[in-house]
Amino acid sequence: MPFVKCSVVGCSRKLQPILKVDPRDRDTWFYRECEVCLKPACEEHSSGVEGRVICDRCRREAEAQQRSDGLIDLGFRERPEPE
Repeated sequence: MPFVKCSVVGCSRKLQPILKVDPRDRDTWFYRECEVCLKPACEEHSSGVEGRVICDRCRREAEAQQRSDGLIDLGFRERPEPE
């Protein structure tokens, strides 16, 4: 099995496993990954946001989306139409 590398912004840093279920079987090793896109991300290119690991790429896309909306989410939702 090839090494698992960070997939953010051309980074090719080899990732260390965070959990080895079976140390002899590399298919059971778990690596740090973004919880949005599910791609491997090193600690330098990811951060914890609201208890979730999010890579820099997904975080930037979310920030750009918020800026383009021009609206502030106040948590209110429209009522469903009565039937």
